[in-house]
Amino acid sequence: MKEETFWDRTLPLIKAHGMSIKEFTRFSGFPYSTFRGWIYHKRVPHISDSNRIAFALGVTLGYLLNGKDRNVAALRLRELDFRKSAARIQALADEIQKEINLLKPLKKRVLT
Repeated sequence: MKEETFWDRTLPLIKAHGMSIKEFTRFSGFPYSTFRGWIYHKRVPHISDSNRIAFALGVTLGYLLNGKDRNVAALRLRELDFRKSAARIQALADEIQKEINLLKPLKKRVLT
């Protein structure tokens, strides 16, 4: 069984946030080339950079470094799923409201 690395835990979280690596680097303030270099060479960033990555992803540094606090990461992934679902529901509610607003003028015309 292959042991998970820092990047095995980090990259799926970036994807779960709905971001590409390039988008994540812009969001978190890292140079794209530096970030890609860390991944390509399988290097764990300096502790302050690793902590910044963990903070941006909403997980603990312990999880990214050694897989501890796995439950925290699992909860974060569930939260992201809930937020995506909530956003889809809100979009549907907005769409329904627009349709209702289009129907309102028709009711007024029929009544007068």
